[in-house]
Amino acid sequence: CSTSLEYYFLQEQSPSSIRNNLAVLLVFNIILILIFLLVVLITRNLLKLYSERKSKILGAKFQTKLITAFLILTLVPSILLFTVASKLFTLSIGSWFNIKIEQTLQQSMDVAQEYYASKEKSSLIYIQKIEEFITQKDLFLQTKRWQLNDLIEKKRKEYEIGGIILYDNNYKPIASEIDKNRLPYIKSDDFENLLKKSVGGEGVSEFRSTSQGHYLVVAKPLTEIIQKKISIWGYILTLAPIQEGAQYKIQAIQNSFESYKRQKFLQLPISASYYTTFIMITLLILFSAIWLGFYMARGITVPIQLLAEGTRRISGGDLNFKLGINAQDEIGILVNSFNRMTGKLNDSQSKVEKANQDLKLSNIKLEQRRQYIATILENIGAGVISIDQSGLITTFNKAAAEILLINPHEAAGSRYKSVFDISYLAAIRKIIREMITKQKENYEDQIELQIKDKSLVLLIKAHILRSPTQKYLGVVIVFEDLTILIKTQKTAAWKEVAQGIAHEIKNPLTPIQLNTQRLKKKFFKDKDNFDKIFEESIDIISQEVDGMKDLINEFLRFARMPPPSLKLNSLHKIIDSVYTLYKNNKKNILIKKNYDPNVTNVTVDAEQIRRVFINLFENSIDAMTQEGKIEISTKFNFQTNKILISFTDNGTGITSTDRDLLFLPHFTTKKRGTGIGLAIVNRIVVDHGGTISVKNNQPRGTIFEIQIPPIPVSIDVDPSSIASKKKVFLPF
Repeated sequence: CSTSLEYYFLQEQSPSSIRNNLAVLLVFNIILILIFLLVVLITRNLLKLYSERKSKILGAKFQTKLITAFLILTLVPSILLFTVASKLFTLSIGSWFNIKIEQTLQQSMDVAQEYYASKEKSSLIYIQKIEEFITQKDLFLQTKRWQLNDLIEKKRKEYEIGGIILYDNNYKPIASEIDKNRLPYIKSDDFENLLKKSVGGEGVSEFRSTSQGHYLVVAKPLTEIIQKKISIWGYILTLAPIQEGAQYKIQAIQNSFESYKRQKFLQLPISASYYTTFIMITLLILFSAIWLGFYMARGITVPIQLLAEGTRRISGGDLNFKLGINAQDEIGILVNSFNRMTGKLNDSQSKVEKANQDLKLSNIKLEQRRQYIATILENIGAGVISIDQSGLITTFNKAAAEILLINPHEAAGSRYKSVFDISYLAAIRKIIREMITKQKENYEDQIELQIKDKSLVLLIKAHILRSPTQKYLGVVIVFEDLTILIKTQKTAAWKEVAQGIAHEIKNPLTPIQLNTQRLKKKFFKDKDNFDKIFEESIDIISQEVDGMKDLINEFLRFARMPPPSLKLNSLHKIIDSVYTLYKNNKKNILIKKNYDPNVTNVTVDAEQIRRVFINLFENSIDAMTQEGKIEISTKFNFQTNKILISFTDNGTGITSTDRDLLFLPHFTTKKRGTGIGLAIVNRIVVDHGGTISVKNNQPRGTIFEIQIPPIPVSIDVDPSSIASKKKVFLPF
């Protein structure tokens, strides 16, 4: 059913809001006019400046720079101020007109309306029950209407409402029951208009408020059926008082909601007004900056013109030029300083020229000395590293980079802690740290490093660097690679060992002695089966003697190996001669060659080099099962002027422990090996001025790497025998 509650909750906007809107619009228009004036003034000044600059008027460029500087200095804080103020204002407006606040107020209004709606619904239910009772009892008949007073009195108390009034179809009260304690001000004849509204058949309600209280009135017509037609015989009206506290809270909610709607209507004009005000302030600041720039620029344009003229003349060589400006301010101080400067320039010009000549000579000498020292450091075989007082590496020569496998360009200028932060360089890092922290003046020691697949022995010498005043300047470390020297010494030592072993092997050995004693005993005491025992003993003695002879011959061959007979040979032909022997091996092992065309003729002992490759082939084939793979490759290294020969297999590989002992005499991993083969290989390579190393192949197997020079340094070769050959690399 329709109600009149909306009239109470939604009232028309107050005329004061119209006046507020007009005031806001007036302020907004005034601000827009001021902004327009500022834009016109700024544009006028900038156009004037552009015209002067285009006409090349003296001082225009300076004015432009000064104004630009002022604009930059003012624009950034102005934009920042505008942004911050706008943000703060936006946040403030957002807090004023928060959607949550609006929703809360709307929900409060909904709750209030639901409160009145529940009152109205309850009253309609009570009216329906009373109407049904009247209809059932036929109390609408004239003869029974006297019972209506008792009925409505009973129902009012039962339903606990403020009052019930029954009217006839002429809107005259028939029966009335009103609680005078709760509704003392109610009169039965005050509701005729409301009763007329209810003629449609549905109940209507109305909220009424007086100075004495508030209440809800609900009215509905009472009908009867006469000759199958519905006719209204009367009306029923209920009164529900509203508590004073509840009404006060509902009224407060309504006032808050109406006030919020009026303020929200002004949200856009207020925001626009504030933003335009911020824009006007920003433009005013910019205009002030431009005007101040013009004012200050014009104040110093003339002195600047004279200073520029004087500068041009001085730059042209006229050091006798003087400015004739008389001024008492800072410009005058600048002019006097300029004149003194020209005088001093004139006096010191000759001194400067002489000093420049001396400086150039000094720089040339220093550069020559620096290049000389750098050349020495790059060409010496010892590694040299210097570290300054702050722990930065200042020198890292080529030899140090090659020995330690560190990029010298990345090391120079870096901290030594980061450069030497590698596991295999921990010993060197410890030495440097002790030198720096404990201030040891000198240090000398021999250390062993395992750098990747190579084991190196280094002799390290370190010294503290100090100035003439004993100020700490840093540390210098010098180290030499003694690996090859030590290997050579070991080889010489094992040469003596081999001679001693050969000498000892010549002595009667236990098996020979035992068998001899057995024969003697059998011959003199028991001659049964003597022939059989004699044959067995003789065979054993012969086998042992043959084995001893072979072992002796191997050791003697190693110990008495003659120096290489060096001749110009084709390295690839030597390899091919050995390849021919093993290409059709019993294990079906694939042998692949990969030759560098830059490697051709070398000065070597062909027979000894051939023996090197025979030993390597034998070892690789023994270490592999069926259908293995061997690859032999050559490569010329132009930086070291050496030939690199790589011998790779995918056999069982070599453990790190055995790798260090591999080239020592009498060391072998084979069951029936003599341990002389790789020792001989190492000896031959060293005699040719080269090196041999071994490392693991990935994923399995072994790689032997041999580096030999095309011509050993200690051997004299007739250049005429080499000059006629192609691609022969002479040592430099």
